[in-house]
Amino acid sequence: MRRGEVTLSEAMVEHLREKLAVQALQHPGKISEVLRLVTEKKVWYEAAGCIYQHFFQGRTTFNEKKLRSRYLEITQRRNRIAHDADLVDGDLKQRRAIDEAEVTDAIDWIERIALAIAHVLDDKG
Repeated sequence: MRRGEVTLSEAMVEHLREKLAVQALQHPGKISEVLRLVTEKKVWYEAAGCIYQHFFQGRTTFNEKKLRSRYLEITQRRNRIAHDADLVDGDLKQRRAIDEAEVTDAIDWIERIALAIAHVLDDKG
């Protein structure tokens, strides 16, 4: 099928790119919603399993709920820094404490989550 000068599938891809390009995708539910366009896998569930096996090596409990929660903690802190200057609620001069270890941990977690999701999406099984 063709629609003008492009095929229907090309028009659909362009429409989705335009629609999704403006979304921040900072919430696990929104990420799941978009990923359902390309896979039927339970991405957060499988990513949690991947992290459980490869990072924690099965030594501790780690599941989808904990993974989503950790991701939300990171994005919420990012939003407080970006939008509220990371000020303590009700105080216009005092910022929340943050140290190098916290920053490194957040970056490591973002990388870990991204790699786990990529692994899930790349897995043919």
